[in-house]
Amino acid sequence: MNFCQYNIKPIRIVFSICMIFVVQQCSAQFFKASVIGTANFAQVDGDHIAGYNKLGLNAGIGIRHDLDETSSLGFEILYAQKGSKLVNDPDAALQPIYIIKSSYIDFPLVYTKRLPSVEQLTFHTGLSVDAYLGGTIDDGITATDAGFNPLEIGFLLGSTYDFSDQLGFRVRHAYSLNKISSKLPANPRRIFNRIGMFNRWFSVGLVYNLG
Repeated sequence: MNFCQYNIKPIRIVFSICMIFVVQQCSAQFFKASVIGTANFAQVDGDHIAGYNKLGLNAGIGIRHDLDETSSLGFEILYAQKGSKLVNDPDAALQPIYIIKSSYIDFPLVYTKRLPSVEQLTFHTGLSVDAYLGGTIDDGITATDAGFNPLEIGFLLGSTYDFSDQLGFRVRHAYSLNKISSKLPANPRRIFNRIGMFNRWFSVGLVYNLG
């Protein structure tokens, strides 16, 4: 079954409802909203390709509620492009192609803590429920449907440096806790005592606080 084909409409509905919720809650001034624009540098553990070589978009919106002067709890809605890409030696005679492209809507729940000693610096961690939209695996001959699992649970850890009250620079690392596919590559490797295919990605970019 093509998950993208049969489930993209419900995801759009959920996304629209969340957008309305964000606008309503922010107007009540209980939450503060932000616009997130970052880039993903991704890889897939277990596909025999090393390196965060797959570049993609990671962008969306976020809301947060301040728990006290140094901590907050937030929720984000992000469109995230993940995957993997083989990078060849430019001097090699053979130039094989292997690219995994996958798209998700990520729903992270994030706890953020500000350092009292460095007010511009915050650290955050959390869990994310990610809905798979679709993807392909290109081996240079054919590009086939990736057929990844409908849901991914991700763990994230990152930091933000605030240039001002409105603008900050964010770095985040995240990886999937569950397998993204029930299929195993040939000669599967055990990585951190796990066998299978798992997304792993860095996101780097800007966060603009609306209020």
